[in-house]
Amino acid sequence: MYRLDRFHIEVTNVCNFKCEFCPDAIMNRRRGHMDLALLEKALDQIAANRIARIITFHLMGEPLIYPHIFEAIQMAADRGLELHLTTNGSTFHLKPDHIENLIASGIPKVTISLQTPDPVTFIIRGAPPRLKPKDYFDGITRYVQANLADVHSKTRIHIKFLDTTPHPFLVPHKPMTVVAGKAQMQRELQRWADRLLVGYVNRSTQDGIQQQIQRYKSGRWQVIELDPKLAIETFPLDSWGNVESDRVIPATFGYCNGASQQAGVLYNGAVVPCCKDFEGQIPLGDLNYQSLTEILNNQPACSLRNGFNRFKVTHPICQRCMGADTAQKTLLRQIGSIVYFKAYSPLMKKLHPGWGEV
Repeated sequence: MYRLDRFHIEVTNVCNFKCEFCPDAIMNRRRGHMDLALLEKALDQIAANRIARIITFHLMGEPLIYPHIFEAIQMAADRGLELHLTTNGSTFHLKPDHIENLIASGIPKVTISLQTPDPVTFIIRGAPPRLKPKDYFDGITRYVQANLADVHSKTRIHIKFLDTTPHPFLVPHKPMTVVAGKAQMQRELQRWADRLLVGYVNRSTQDGIQQQIQRYKSGRWQVIELDPKLAIETFPLDSWGNVESDRVIPATFGYCNGASQQAGVLYNGAVVPCCKDFEGQIPLGDLNYQSLTEILNNQPACSLRNGFNRFKVTHPICQRCMGADTAQKTLLRQIGSIVYFKAYSPLMKKLHPGWGEV
C-alpha cells in the first residue's frame, strides 16, 4: 500500500470566482457538493490506514463555500489529520464570521490564492460583482492580522502570487500577464509584506524580509518567510493539462507522481491520480463502492505507477498534460519531469523540510 504525500478531497467543485488562469470556466463536470457521509468515509479510511501525510480540501472549487466546511475541518481534526486548505479568500469579506471561525478551527495551514495583487489585475478573477478589489484585499488582510494577533492560533498562512514570467518548461493555460519579471514581483512582495505586517515586526525583522525579497528569482516557486505563522510565495503560471491547446505534441516518456505520491477524490466519489485531472478523465475507482486502499492498489493505479516508474507516459491524458506546443518544449518538459521529481524535489525536501507542500 502506497502512503501518499498528499490526498486532495474536493468538498465542492463550485466556485464564486471565474479566474482566467483556472480551468473552471471550461470544466464540463456537473457542479455539486460532497455528501457529508462520503467525506466522513474518506477521512475515516485515510486516518485508519495512514493513506496520506497531508490532506487538502481542494481540487476544484472554493472550499469555504462548502455548506459543511467547518464541520468538515473539525472532522479532520478529530481524526488527527494534517489538513491544508486552499481558498481564494473571498469569504473573508463576504462572510466576515469566517475569519473568527477559521482561526478557532485550529487548521494547520491555509493557503490564500491572492494571485492578482492589485486592482488592475483583479479583473481577471471574475469575482462576484459585489466583491470589489479593495474589499477583497481588506478581507484577506483582516484575516491574516487576526491570525497573527491570536496567541492560541497555530495556523500557518501562505499568500500565493501568480508569476507569469515566461518559463521554458511550462505551458500556460492561456497567455496573460499578471506579475512578470524580477523587479515587478519584488515590488509586489514588498508592498504586501508591509501591508500584512503593519505593527507586527521590528526593524531587524523588516531588514531580513527585504533581504529575502531581494534574493527572489523570477519564474520559479519560492517561499519568503514573514513570520512563523505567515509566508508569501510565488508560483509560476502553468497549464492545466493542456486541455485548451489547439496543437499539443504528446509526451512519450517522463515521470509524474500521480497515484504514487498524490491522488484525489472528486465531490461525487470518483478517485483520480492528481489535481490536474479536474474532469475525472483518469478514474481509478469510486469511493462510493470501493475503499481507498482497494482503489490505490487496483489495476488502474498500479498500471499508471508502473508506467511512470519505467519513465513511460502511457495514458493519453497524461501524454497531453506532459506535452507541449513545440517538439523542443515537449522534449524539455519530458526530461525536466524526471529531473524535477527524481532529483531536484527530493534534494529540496531534504535541505528544506516542508518544501513544496500544498
